[in-house]
Amino acid sequence: MKTTGKAEARDRAQFILGAVSLVIWFIVAFALGVRWYIDEETAPPILMAGGIALMIAAIPWLLYKPLVRRLSR
Repeated sequence: MKTTGKAEARDRAQFILGAVSLVIWFIVAFALGVRWYIDEETAPPILMAGGIALMIAAIPWLLYKPLVRRLSR
């Protein structure tokens, strides 16, 4: 089964954006955890930090279509 250039571009874009999002999520969640001094007794701030980090980490996915177009050339 041979994949097309467009499918390879989509796969590569997903890989790139997934890696970027993961790094952003870890940095933001860690920074908020340190800033808010979250310990094991404080569950709600941990969940809030993770949610905020997830929303920020989703921002690079707005570039998905332009990245696929660029990679498929």
